[in-house]
Amino acid sequence: MIKIITIEENSPYLSQVIKLGDANSKTLGFLPQEAFHNFAECKQILIALDEVAVDEKDKVLGYLLYHKTQRQEARLVHLCVENSHRHKGVAKLLFDELKNKTKELFGIRVHCRRDYKEASELWRKLGFIPRDEKPGRSKKGSTLTIWWFNHGHPDLFTLADEQRASSKFKVVIDANIFYDLLQKSPNSASEKESHSLLADWLNIELCLTEEIYNEIDRSEDKTKRQYGRKSADTFTKLVGADDEFQKYYKQLCHLFGRKNRDSDQSDLRQLARSIAAGVPFFITQDEALLKIDEKIYKEFGMHIITPSRLIIHQDELMRETEYQPVRLAGQITIKRVDSEEIPGLEKIFYLSSKETKSKFKRLLRSCLTDPHQFDIRVVQRTGKPVALVVHRRYQPRELDIPLFRVVQDSLAATLARHLVMKSILDFSPEDILLKVTDPHLSEEIIDALQENGFVWIENAWLKVRLPVIETVKELASRLTTLSNEFPQANQYCQKMVEALNQAQANNYRQILLGIEKALWPAKITDLEIPALVVPIWPEWAMQLFDFSLEKQDLFGGNPNLIFSAENVYYRATGPSPKELSAPARLLWYVSEGKGPKDRYQGIKSIRACSYLDEIVIDKPKALFSRFKRLGVYRWENLLETANQNPDQDIMALRFSHTEIFRHPISIEELKDLWRKETGKNFHIQMPISISSQLFGYLYQKGLQTQSSR
Repeated sequence: MIKIITIEENSPYLSQVIKLGDANSKTLGFLPQEAFHNFAECKQILIALDEVAVDEKDKVLGYLLYHKTQRQEARLVHLCVENSHRHKGVAKLLFDELKNKTKELFGIRVHCRRDYKEASELWRKLGFIPRDEKPGRSKKGSTLTIWWFNHGHPDLFTLADEQRASSKFKVVIDANIFYDLLQKSPNSASEKESHSLLADWLNIELCLTEEIYNEIDRSEDKTKRQYGRKSADTFTKLVGADDEFQKYYKQLCHLFGRKNRDSDQSDLRQLARSIAAGVPFFITQDEALLKIDEKIYKEFGMHIITPSRLIIHQDELMRETEYQPVRLAGQITIKRVDSEEIPGLEKIFYLSSKETKSKFKRLLRSCLTDPHQFDIRVVQRTGKPVALVVHRRYQPRELDIPLFRVVQDSLAATLARHLVMKSILDFSPEDILLKVTDPHLSEEIIDALQENGFVWIENAWLKVRLPVIETVKELASRLTTLSNEFPQANQYCQKMVEALNQAQANNYRQILLGIEKALWPAKITDLEIPALVVPIWPEWAMQLFDFSLEKQDLFGGNPNLIFSAENVYYRATGPSPKELSAPARLLWYVSEGKGPKDRYQGIKSIRACSYLDEIVIDKPKALFSRFKRLGVYRWENLLETANQNPDQDIMALRFSHTEIFRHPISIEELKDLWRKETGKNFHIQMPISISSQLFGYLYQKGLQTQSSR
């Protein structure tokens, strides 16, 4: 009798799983023990148990290890069956359980070497389809097939193509890891951890800087030098401008002093070249380098991390490369463009490889000649143009963006997300359809559009924006009406209706939430997810909700200019409602704060709404490292939240899609509503759970949204 169960970190079977994985590491790839423990902690290891086995050591027949990605898909990392039980249906039982556990996701992805014929036949039998292929990590030049199992949801939200979904991000490895990878049979724990970077399921590209040749040249053995150079030549080499390298090298020497040892100087040059090349991750096991990670990140925005951490947090770290608002803080301004600036902007934003200069010039100049129809703005960072966005309004209830350009640098993705969010919030309440028609969008902008519910239809990226709070049935009816009113959005609306009906019929909450976010700021009343009122001091509200490109005062600025793509709020773990789980909807109650009572206007009211995307409870240092890219909190703030105890757990609430209420709900209104809802007086010091009905009423009142009720 075979039984499939999910194990956790304290499971007595975890050691058997690790042993089985290590025994098959030549085909599975090396995985550090720390990674096994992390997957178990996340409840992402399934095991097959022989319930009639007499010896407990013989119970584990196989295991399946997977993780969920930001793209709402499952990535199958390991599927391993003990030798004596292969071809007996164990793999199918494990995969059937994975299908059941991930049915609300879009599908399951696995990368497999093409020369592993037996494994490829297994994926085919399990229902996978070979969708694409890419070069593998083998030194012999292997090819990976990308297998995809589709859960059958409407394809409206399967927005990223296979190439982009499997695209790699670059990391630099240091000399010691490079030498570890040259070992054909790794023996030490350090060598095995380095070899784990070669796993085919990792979407990373291992790179070197030219400093590696200095490291190789220090060897006194000619044969080793020749072999080292030949091996280094097979890696991608990252090269930054020499003046940038010299600048960063001087800064690093100033921070850490010029070291006497050649290896220390080489470390600084290696870091300087990596920073100059704009790579966000430097991979090492050198304790001395790992200790300076905080300083390096603060000064240059680059992480120094171990192979294990990269493997465990790959998806999260990849997300970090796409969104680092801390590095934009205080640097951004937006201004209207005048005719004198056009020549300079043409040089910066004209794409010579994709368009003619004359056509680009005509577009820019035509925007200036018709200010009633076009609004052209340039975004500057520290005084230099970094983005150009043109809004065009020529049809009722439509907004078109015919030009959307961002300068290509390490912050392009972060800036693109801010500007897409700002464009959505720049809608007037009557606007419904937003179109981006620039034919030459960068990958960063396309990613940001997809993330915010845009779909590519008929030569444009479209998003329907519905400021309503309605049931699935009401929303489907509204979309059907809109499909007739906006012919260009007909396909979009019909697919959305199909997705709504299918998700509701199967009770797929995650899909319904994805639809709600795609139609944001729409809210679906019969989507049953927790709703909470969360208290926050005004000092933090001003910073957490204020990620506009022009600094605003939360209590006096224009709400349409105040937005946040993503942020994090810290609080004590304390007593919290059992409904405090993610995903959820949050209403932010701005309390009196610590300062004088008359310091702020508009306190003691509900002023904003967000989605709660994740709750993480951990030590302050771990949370600070994980979320410091978001940039509002300093280390001393987290330590204060933990009562100055670095070993005390605190809670991080990661939230997104924040809307500032046009009509804040005062404490007086809340007291009346609360008494009618609960029969009790309103008092709030910690997150409070509220009903979906009360959330709907408060949200509608705060934003004055439409409703058919």
